[in-house]
Amino acid sequence: MRLMRFFFIVLMLGIGCYALTGCATAIGEDKVPLTVWEKLAAGEQQDLIVVFDDVAILAQASELNITKGIMFDDADTLRFKAKNYAAIKKAVISVLPSGQVEILKNYNSLPLMFLRFRSTATLKELLANPSVVKAYEDRQENLILRDSKP
Repeated sequence: MRLMRFFFIVLMLGIGCYALTGCATAIGEDKVPLTVWEKLAAGEQQDLIVVFDDVAILAQASELNITKGIMFDDADTLRFKAKNYAAIKKAVISVLPSGQVEILKNYNSLPLMFLRFRSTATLKELLANPSVVKAYEDRQENLILRDSKP
């Protein structure tokens, strides 16, 4: 009976740990490629393009344009977007540990920043923020076909 109880406990702990690991991996893979986590864990800093949630800003900007009777963003709308993007970025970045993230480029009129991460903990903290949508590796894409023959 004791042996059976022991196996049951071990089995339940194993299933629980496996389930938690699976969830953590799925969340991390959802926002950042697995290779980024591996490189950071190996001590290699990572430069990532971070995308911030701009759904509310775009909706408000659209309302501004509708109110003005225009289809495309004018200078006022662009300033509105830039101001709100800056506020979101500042709120997210200000809570990260000093020295663990470096701003390489801030795209003022876009919900993007190019950041250098030095630890997995800092990246996890950033991705846990609901204002962060995703982070991408900065890599060159070749979109031109080399052979144009059909």
